[in-house]
Amino acid sequence: MNKILFALLFCVVAAFAAAPADSVAEMSALQETCSEFKSELAHRDSLMAIADSSCSVEKDSLRAALNSEKAKGENWEKSYETMKKSNETCAKALSVSVGVNEKNKERENQSRSQAAMMTSSSFFGGIALGMLLFWLIFD
Repeated sequence: MNKILFALLFCVVAAFAAAPADSVAEMSALQETCSEFKSELAHRDSLMAIADSSCSVEKDSLRAALNSEKAKGENWEKSYETMKKSNETCAKALSVSVGVNEKNKERENQSRSQAAMMTSSSFFGGIALGMLLFWLIFD
């Protein structure tokens, strides 16, 4: 790039510094060289513009992909936090439910044992009363 600019500068300086005695052929050769350099510069600029536009498209594409991945990450974090809270809530509810069921089971077992004791004490009380009456009547 520097070589092209130097050659273009050389053409311009040579055109202005040339003596009026220079021939028309030399002037046309210099103008031809300058026009070649100008066309090369224009070609280089167009290639650079194409490269810049393709790079900007790729950069925009990568930026969009990065934003998409960032949004996905935030989504996953929110989902994880929601699931974590739900899991904690379910675990608490389950432990409370298990505790209540165990207490109910203990109460049922206790009431069954009390009912069995009441039945057996009633049965033995009836036998004892019957023996007392039998003893009082037949004695």
